[in-house]
Order: sequence, then C-alpha cells, then structure tokens
Amino acid sequence: MAVMLVLFAVSPSWAQKGQQPSQPSRPPVTSSPNTTPDIGNSPNREALGPLYINGRVLMETGQPVPEPVSVGLSCGMQTVQTIHTDGKGYFQFVLGAGPQSNVDFSASDDTTPTLGGMSGMNGPFGSAPMMGCELRVDVSGYEPVSKTITTPPDIGGIDAGTILLRRRNGVEGTSISVTSLQVPAKARKEFEQGQKDERSNKLPSAEQHMLKAIDLYDKYAAAWNELGKIQAANHDVDKARESFAKATTVDPHYVPPFVSLAAIDLQSGKYDKAVDDATKVLALDSTIGFASFVQAAADVKLNKMDEAEKSAKDAENEPHQAFPQVHVLLADLFFQKEDYSNAATQLRAYLKEAPKGPFAVQAKKNLDEIENQAKAGSTPGPGAEQPQTAP
Repeated sequence: MAVMLVLFAVSPSWAQKGQQPSQPSRPPVTSSPNTTPDIGNSPNREALGPLYINGRVLMETGQPVPEPVSVGLSCGMQTVQTIHTDGKGYFQFVLGAGPQSNVDFSASDDTTPTLGGMSGMNGPFGSAPMMGCELRVDVSGYEPVSKTITTPPDIGGIDAGTILLRRRNGVEGTSISVTSLQVPAKARKEFEQGQKDERSNKLPSAEQHMLKAIDLYDKYAAAWNELGKIQAANHDVDKARESFAKATTVDPHYVPPFVSLAAIDLQSGKYDKAVDDATKVLALDSTIGFASFVQAAADVKLNKMDEAEKSAKDAENEPHQAFPQVHVLLADLFFQKEDYSNAATQLRAYLKEAPKGPFAVQAKKNLDEIENQAKAGSTPGPGAEQPQTAP
C-alpha cells in the first residue's frame, strides 16, 4: 500500500487560474423579459435565462460592510455558489448555465486560501427550486448568519433582504479590519477598483490601484492584504510577505494577512514559522480550521507526529470544505500507527468530500487495498509507491 505522507500544496485562492471570477454584486435588478414567475421551479429554467438572488450585508450599526465578505448559497447538502459582496455590501447571485453564472469558490471562506488541486463543486443549478435553500455569511470575529429562502422568485428574481453582522463575544480577531471604517473616500475608490481588476485577472492594474489606496491611507490594512495577494499571484513572495506583515502591523487583530503568512511559510518550507503564524491566527480566532491544518502539515514535516495529529483533528472539527486534504493527512498518520480502520474512515471522508480531488485516485487505491486485506484476514503493509504532489 502506498503511504500518502504528503506536504499539501497551499496556493492562495487569488493565485488560482481558470476560476471564473465573481461579477460585482449590485442592487436588485430585473431579469430578462421572458422570465416567468415560476422560474425557480420550471423544468426548463436554463432556457428562461438566469435567476437573480439579491441582498445586502450590513454591520449591526447599519453601516455597509467596509470590505467584501463572502456569501454562500446552499441547497440541501450542496453548496450552489459562493460570491463576494461589493463595496456597499450588496450581493447578487446569478444562477443558471452559461457565462451569466457568477460562482466564485475562491470566496468560500475569507480566511481560508484555496488549496492547489481542489476542484470546486460547480454542479449545474438545473431546475432545483430555491425555496428552502439557505444563504450563509460566516466571517471571522462575527456571529455566523444564515437565512432561509421562503418565497418563490418573481419576475425580478428573489429579494433576500438584509443580513446583519454582529460581533462574537470573546473573539479578538476579525476578517473586517477596523481601519477600513476610517478610510478616506478616494482611497476606498482605488481599493474597490483594484479589486475589480483583480477579479478580472488584470493584476498589474490591480496592483497600481492598491498602491494608490495605500499612498492615500497608509494604515489601510485591507489594501495591504490585497496587495500581498496580488504580489503572491505574481510569484513575488518576498514582497507579498512584506505587505502581509505590514497589514498585521497596522491592525494586529486583522486575521486574513496572518493566514496568508502561514500559507506562504508552509509553501516556502519555513515550517517552524508556519506553525508560529498559524498559532497567532488561532489566538485571534480558535475556530479557523485552516490554521490548524497548516500547523498539522508543518508538524508532519518537523516530524512532530503527535502534535500533527492533534492539530489535524482540530481542523477536521471545523468547516473544512476548502481543504478536504486534512482527511488524507489524518489517514497517513493512522497508517503510521497501523490503525487501518481509522485510516480507511479518513480516506472515505476524503473521497466523499473531494471525489475528483488531487489525491482521489491514490486514496481509492489505498482504501481498496485496506478493504481487500481485511476480507483476506491480513493487514496491509506500506509499498514503495508514493504519490507525487505539487511543490
């Protein structure tokens, strides 16, 4: 049996190519004239044009969220789409086949860089009715908010109304920087234009707008963080690290740059530093499973297997749809302990969550061998083959 002891390639979501960028959200609009009131339930919904779901996210003070936050749409157990709000807190899901759809799984968690090789759950919306589907906003430092769709769509789509964000008690960290509440209008405009260019993969222009935003307001932590993302996407890791570090300096409670630093350190082979940065993230918000995952992956490389197992289990206990590889990591740790039953459980969990993931073929092979050996009454042993992973 091939033992899958791996270092997971951690590539931030903003470095991913080939993902369809989310379209800017906007206030409710009217859909195409041939759209009928029962659009959500029509068996030929795709032929009727896209379906819009509109809404807005506000702070509990009534102010628009000062930074884009992710909004997820789920129906049953499946995540249909995930997008970001715009500069005024508006969001709009555009559902339907074709280029109109604005699915953006890079937005699935504002504190979790997407892992290399993770395939999105980009299934067709088809004719599934929207009633009973759920909108969810889960931002570090704020209470998770969910809202169930209870009304059918009309000609203008579905108006989901307003979602309010309220701070969580006892959590120091946040994914919305306090500095963003004090940004001058001109700096905010540059930031928003930079984000639009970033979503359109116009990275040189996006970088210039972020630099202008910072020049107008040097304490703009979100702009420093976005600048770091753009620089990392351009493979300028040293500059990216400096920008992320600057963001943590101007706002020590701002979680995203700490997460990005941990990811960069893991990719760069700075395993001790990756553990330290992930520890800082967890001190700000202990519920960020990706930080525990980084700790586990780094501890494996440091040969600290007990610490790795504890951190991996912590990561597994938190939402981890963006990094299902945590199950592969746990399976490997159980292999080393010759605990094949639990290893098989973890492999099944990975295959369920990422049936087309980068480790799916090897996971299936290992699981089949465990099950065949169990039927034969013998125990599997490690083989010579080891899966190749991205550097």
